[in-house]
Amino acid sequence: MSKTLVDGHPVQWWNSFIFAVFGAAILIGSRKHMDASHADGTDYSVAICGWAADRTSNRSYTFYTGLVILLAATVLFGLAKASWVLVVSRLCQGLSAAIVYTVGLALLVDTVGRDNIGQWMGTALSSSSFGLIVSPLLGGIVYARAGYMAVFAMALSLIVVDILMRLFMIEKKTAAKYKPLDEIAPANGFYGTFTNEQAPDSEQNGAMTKSNDRQGDAEDETPLLPNDDKKASLRKGKMPTILVLLGMPRLLAAIYGIFVNVSILAAFDGILPLYLKSLFHWDSLAAGTIFLCLAIPALSGFTLILIVSPVAADLSAVVEEKERADPNAFGPGGAYAQAFALFNCAMAAGTLFGPVVAGAIVQQHGWGAVTAFLGVFAFSGAIPAFFYTGGWIFTKT
Repeated sequence: MSKTLVDGHPVQWWNSFIFAVFGAAILIGSRKHMDASHADGTDYSVAICGWAADRTSNRSYTFYTGLVILLAATVLFGLAKASWVLVVSRLCQGLSAAIVYTVGLALLVDTVGRDNIGQWMGTALSSSSFGLIVSPLLGGIVYARAGYMAVFAMALSLIVVDILMRLFMIEKKTAAKYKPLDEIAPANGFYGTFTNEQAPDSEQNGAMTKSNDRQGDAEDETPLLPNDDKKASLRKGKMPTILVLLGMPRLLAAIYGIFVNVSILAAFDGILPLYLKSLFHWDSLAAGTIFLCLAIPALSGFTLILIVSPVAADLSAVVEEKERADPNAFGPGGAYAQAFALFNCAMAAGTLFGPVVAGAIVQQHGWGAVTAFLGVFAFSGAIPAFFYTGGWIFTKT
């Protein structure tokens, strides 16, 4: 970061602040709201970007919008000549990341269905964590060999490639116009994102109708209330879904685990290169190569990204088990979307928390203090993960 852009504050302060702006923008874009105006008493909690995506005829349009904003924000960041321009560009990058991330996960849900969402969500989030690890390495190498603008040229090239790849993507909504639904819908009957219309109750309704046919009672063939309406009426007076989720220790352990994971990754991104420069007078190439210590084990499936996949899968499992124990616990729309929205908010909060806190500690108390803090912080995430991931450890199977 150029000294001319950050006069009046230490570079570490600005580096942490820029990370914080990015994380805060993601958190705002992923912020949830509660709508209690529904007559059936069901609560809905959706991300702002997800809300917009669900109300367009084609999710790709929202995805393209996010990528175009990201493209423009990256150009703005590269051409910035003042600190306020850096802040605005990072704010736009964070908002665009919220769009791309939210819509991307919605498309993933559309494609793989509810039964497989935990596994594939873990894969997607592990890829995101791996990107956090290797990006400083690539940026340092390119900056040292080709200069400042070459780094942004590389980033812009990746965005263009992403846009081109989206041109070849066919949503299931589009495919449904040309193929029978049973050929493209997941085996569990779940199609699209988690909405009332897509709750997997068709099999139960079909079984009920067949039973009534055998009994020959024509008047009873049609239930007095649709299945969704019965679920909604049973949920009246119950605790809102979001509070039910937050009252589940196993789910809280998963959310806290991903918060710790992302916080530590973002913290190293924010403080490690500057510390190496001040300690060893390393240039960007040498400082970037230090991230090989994280990247090489990550390629083998170890270290921090190993956390993401089991935690994401456990998040899906705990919601499924709750629904199995109490089918009316979450209402007709289920709770998968809200659970992963909490997961997304935890990741965004980690992007905000990690660099700010680590930057403040290293600036005020030194490197030894910040590494001790991160070690204790990691241990605090390991404790609930040990006891709750996969279910309460003392529960007999």
